[in-house]
Amino acid sequence: MKSELTVIIPCKNEEAYIYRTLESISKQINYKGVRIIVADNFSTDNTKLEISRACSDFGLNLEIVEGGPVSVARNNGATRATTPYIVFIDADAVLLDRRIFSFSMMLAKRVKYKLITCKTKSLSNSWRSKLIFCFFNFIQAHLLKSPFSTGIYFFTERDEFNRLGRFDESVTQSEDYLLSKKYNRKDFTILKQYAGQDDRRFKKMGYTGFLKLIVKNYLNRKDVGYFRKDTNYWA
Repeated sequence: MKSELTVIIPCKNEEAYIYRTLESISKQINYKGVRIIVADNFSTDNTKLEISRACSDFGLNLEIVEGGPVSVARNNGATRATTPYIVFIDADAVLLDRRIFSFSMMLAKRVKYKLITCKTKSLSNSWRSKLIFCFFNFIQAHLLKSPFSTGIYFFTERDEFNRLGRFDESVTQSEDYLLSKKYNRKDFTILKQYAGQDDRRFKKMGYTGFLKLIVKNYLNRKDVGYFRKDTNYWA
């Protein structure tokens, strides 16, 4: 089954997170040895050292390629994928269920879903962080009429991904939403399983600032030009 899926991780200066991300991938049932492509945007910290350590500890089938801004990095990784399915995972995401790949593949093959994501959960003990993730899950599942798969876990049929034009490299954030809303609603589902992230972006932007960003993104969801403005989200 590992030959049917490629994992793509955009990355820049993720020394504090990339090891545990790779560890969670290595624990996926039936996917030991799955090909992993890390698209690194010229990291200047110990990211590559942590990747090497993870490869040694978990026996990963991993390749580092040139990255760039996050949309470019995702697309560069996808260019090298030859499997029928690809999954994009953020470099600071942790898969909290060992069956996420297996469930995704089963649904993709049996139900013919072309885009699959999962719920998100805070890895921080902060109640504000937990509340924001719950709020985000609600928006994703109930407020948006079009599909929305986050970059935390973006599982897609490779041919459909290419047909829809890949990630928009002109935007500075929300490239995941802008692409996922192009998929047909009937071809999309959200797993009950979770992937986790900590609250570093909330701390950087401030909890109020991050909530404002979510609301602004929602209100401007039909205006691609808005997403080309730099919000400093990926800094």
